[in-house]
Amino acid sequence: MSTPRFTNKLHNQRILLVGGTGGVGISVAQALIEYGATVILSSSRESKLTQVITSLKTDYPDASDRISGYACDLSSPQVEENIQLLFHKIRDPIDHIIYMAGDRLPTIPLDEITLDKWQKCNQVRTIAAILVVKIGSRYLKKQATSSITLTGGSISEKPIAGGWAMLALIGAGLNGLARQLAFDLAPIRVNCVAPGVIDTDLWRGMKEEVRGEFFKGLRETNPTGMVGKPEDLAEAYLYCLRDCNATGMVVHSNSGVFLV
Repeated sequence: MSTPRFTNKLHNQRILLVGGTGGVGISVAQALIEYGATVILSSSRESKLTQVITSLKTDYPDASDRISGYACDLSSPQVEENIQLLFHKIRDPIDHIIYMAGDRLPTIPLDEITLDKWQKCNQVRTIAAILVVKIGSRYLKKQATSSITLTGGSISEKPIAGGWAMLALIGAGLNGLARQLAFDLAPIRVNCVAPGVIDTDLWRGMKEEVRGEFFKGLRETNPTGMVGKPEDLAEAYLYCLRDCNATGMVVHSNSGVFLV
């Protein structure tokens, strides 16, 4: 049998997942481990990070030496120093960075938006993201096999009622940022994954009955008849890493929401 050309693409690659301890991040980490990659997780909460790393090592005992992580508080005023310390701890060059950090969805009506709320909303989703790229790109091999993947959202192109203005602006900005960085950092590839509604703990801020009705409505209108799961969205990130011809792209995974 010939050497695999496709399933080996991520074998022995070192991949940093920033904000990788949520539902989607865990699914991406699981997939990367199964493809033979070395996974480095980062989260603002040390306890959550320890819990996820322990769980992954339990699920993949033969890969325990390929799973590690470091806490990094992205919400702190000292965010740049924290990121520098994160990469200092990682030390060795890495092949890919996936940025998926984000706090609970801050849906705020337009009349209630203030400078303070806007700045707080941007801290983790955009300010920390561009600082991770600034510092992390120094640790990437300068070749097309290296990549950075940001995380936006379908809200940048598909409006939703109920206080999504700030997130729409952030999402559109991340799409543009990915294209600009793909130009600035070439040959390193930069892309953005834009999820639709994915059933993760980001939605736990909603009251249970409200969330249930929201998801029910989506299942009734989405062409797929479903709400995306973390393991579905993980495939979009894998594509961005594996296709060395993909850069400056926004990759959508949204249950066909643009069709309705």
